[in-house]
Formats: sequence, structure tokens, C-alpha cells
Amino acid sequence: MSDKGSNNGKNKNLEGIKWVVKFPVDTLQIYFPCSLELQDELIKRGFKVPGDKSRKIKTPIPLIYSNFRGWLVQPEPITIERLIPPEWYGKTAKELGWKETISRGKTAYHLPQEEVWVNIGFDNNGLIHFKLDIRGYHLERTSIRGINPEKWNNWAMFYISAEYLDDLINTIAKFLNVTLARKLYPILEKQQGGKEKTYYASPTRSKSLGIPVINYSLCLGCFDLALLYFKHKSIENNLNPDIVKELKLRITYEPTINAGLKVGIAKIEGKRPQIMFKLASNTPIQIKGILKPIIEGKARGNLCFCNHRSKTQLIIARALDIYSALSVTKQKLKDL
Repeated sequence: MSDKGSNNGKNKNLEGIKWVVKFPVDTLQIYFPCSLELQDELIKRGFKVPGDKSRKIKTPIPLIYSNFRGWLVQPEPITIERLIPPEWYGKTAKELGWKETISRGKTAYHLPQEEVWVNIGFDNNGLIHFKLDIRGYHLERTSIRGINPEKWNNWAMFYISAEYLDDLINTIAKFLNVTLARKLYPILEKQQGGKEKTYYASPTRSKSLGIPVINYSLCLGCFDLALLYFKHKSIENNLNPDIVKELKLRITYEPTINAGLKVGIAKIEGKRPQIMFKLASNTPIQIKGILKPIIEGKARGNLCFCNHRSKTQLIIARALDIYSALSVTKQKLKDL
């Protein structure tokens, strides 16, 4: 197997990182279902993704969701149609600490508080490293209609409280030993029907993918519940569960695709103001589908094998770009 096709979740560059601070993450969302690379890998291995034409077999790719902090109101329970049901990966709601209730006439669950931190470090090349320490999460699903992979640019994101904005800016300034930011422009973006209002930094006055991203490495298989899910679903798909050991489930940065990092501030309905980091890409690709002959979408990166030992989830950018993005969007906090 070539080096490009294999990545054990390790990054030699991490050896020279000086980790200086960590912050609690309010919300983490990694939309692995938006990766047609992952979908293609699973289909070629024999999984009916997102399901077979009879609708008897259902194998949606899980998205990773964690809600740790930041609520200004009591969060609503999550309806079962949004969740990957625990029985799909050999668990029960009771085992997971889920409490069943009814929301708008549908079965729903209150989930226990989850926990995510982001460790921030610097190297000697002027790069800033965001390493996610994900201690609690759950699996969700979304319909093909809901994904619209041909339309989505943003696919992996995390938010931390805006109360840490000055601390983060000062930490980067101290590392860089500069106070002059690059010229960037704050761009307004509204999502979720207006429930999420954000300002991210762009090198132009028009919408973009944000600032350059230097590297990233995110692995669906490094989430133990996701591996359990695929092992259970392999039986439903008439496959040997051992096939899961052979799946390529890690997405790494690929220089040939157009990718960026949207960095700025956000206000989500029911939550306090936050600092936002969103991976985005828009290079078109297409694959052969199960329910559609051809599925068109956006490339997310290079798909690699991972042994799932280090659990590395990492994003890297230029420290000056992050400093500049936070400095210019900070001015828009009052407009959220």
C-alpha cells in the first residue's frame, strides 16, 4: 500500500508542536456523510449506502455530533429520526444514558452532556495546530435530501465560546510576535433558515471558502461507536464483519482540491456568541451510487487507511491567517 493510501492517524509534524492552550468546545459537527469518497469506498466494499433500492437495508454514513456547552436555553430533546438508533450498533438507550421522551409527537431523547476540547499548538513554520480531544459524542444521520452533497461546501466544524476570543488572539500574537493583521474581509453567512448567523474572514470582498487550510486529518473510524455501527451493519449487508478492518475511513488534505477554513464568529439560536471554525471545499467530483446511477458532490480530500489507535482529529492553518481572521471578525460581534 502506498504512503498516499495509508495513514495511521499519526503526523510526524506533531512531534515538533508546542502545545500552549486548550479550550472547551461548545459544539462539534463532522458531516462524514458529505464525503463522496467515503460513500464510494463503502459501496465498493459491498455496503448499500445509504440503503438498497427496496429500502429494507439502511446504511447511512454517520455524522459525528457533540454538544458540550454554550446553551442559553434548555436544549430540546433529539428526535429518533435524527439519531443513529443505538440498536444499529449493538447498544441500548439505557446503556448510553439516553432518557426517552416525546417531542412534537415523536420519540425523542435527552442525551447526557458530552465533552470536547481543542488543544492549540504552534510549530516553527508559523503554523497553528487544532487537535480535537473528543471525549463524548453521539452518531446522527441525515437523509440524502437533507445532505444535498452537490450543494454543501461546509462539512466539518467546531465552535468555542466568544469569551475566549481575546485570549486566543493574544496567544497567537505572542507566538507570532506581531500585532499587524493581514487584510481580510468579514463575510456574512446565514444558515439553518436564519437560525445561524456568522461572519467569517475572506481574502476577497465576496463569498469564499475562507482562509487557506494547510492540512487536516479527520477519521470516522477513530470514533468507536462508528466502528461498532459498521460491524453491525456489515451483517445486514451480507458482509463479513472483518471487512471493517480493511475500510479506508480517514480523510486527509489533498492539495489538488479547493479547500479552505472559515474562521470567524457565530450566533446560533439559543446559544451564546461563539468563535467558529469550518472546513469547506467545493471541487466537484462524482461517483456511482446505489439509489442514483451518478451522485455529484464536492471533494473532501484523500481517503486513507487508519489503524484508529491515535484517534487524531487535526486541522492546521497559518497562525497569521487565524490571527487576522479573528481580529477582523471580532469587530462584528456587536452585529450578531
